[in-house]
Parts: sequence; structure tokens; C-alpha cells
Amino acid sequence: LREVISDLGTAVAPSKVQLEAPEEIEFSADRAILVALIINELVLNAGKHAYPDSGGSIWVRLVRTDKDHVLVSVRDEGIGLPAGYDPTTSKRLGSRLIHALAKQLGAELTRPFTAVGTNFTLLFPLAHVTAN
Repeated sequence: LREVISDLGTAVAPSKVQLEAPEEIEFSADRAILVALIINELVLNAGKHAYPDSGGSIWVRLVRTDKDHVLVSVRDEGIGLPAGYDPTTSKRLGSRLIHALAKQLGAELTRPFTAVGTNFTLLFPLAHVTAN
């Protein structure tokens, strides 16, 4: 994840990406790829849309919520999403990609309210859970 964030830094310049990961969390490579792709898309979207006139900060936070789940947050303090925009029903490729990857990961993707900017959270199990 640190490498992904480092690579994204140049893609979203002049915005700055800040990673907060207080502990090392290990999970399988196939799940790590899905998480990295989702974070990549969310950070690129923030870099492209959040600060149209100048750069700003984009925060990526990764924490273990319990022994079986991880929470990823990608947030900015930019202009926010347009009024009435619903990422769950958007036909834009990026939104569709994020939702498809989250579903494949078995994750819950939410958009908690923030007074300023945009925040997306992704809660996912460390291990793949099969449906019964």
C-alpha cells in the first residue's frame, strides 16, 4: 500500500496523499490487489475533482477494526460531490469499477457524512468469505 500511495503522489500532484497505517496488516495478495485498485481509483478521483483550482490533502487511513476486519478510509477536504450525485447508481466507469471491486472483496463501501469534502470508507474481511 505504501508503494501504491507513493506512485499516486505524482499522479495527483499538486495534491498530497498522506497515509496513516498505524500497524502492519497482512492479507492475501489477491485481496491486497483489490484493495489497492479501489484505493487507487478513490485517490485519483479525489485528486482530479476535489481541488479543481489548486492542490490539497488526500488522506488514506488503514486500520484493523477487529481480528477479522480492516477499515480503509479515503477522504479529502475539497469541494465535495455534486448535489444529488449518488455513486451507487452512477454510470461513470470509476464508480462502477469501485463498486464491482468492493463486491468482489466482500466489502461494505460507504460514504459517511463530512461537513467538508468527501469521505469513502471500505470495511472488508481479512479473509475471503464464501456465501452459504
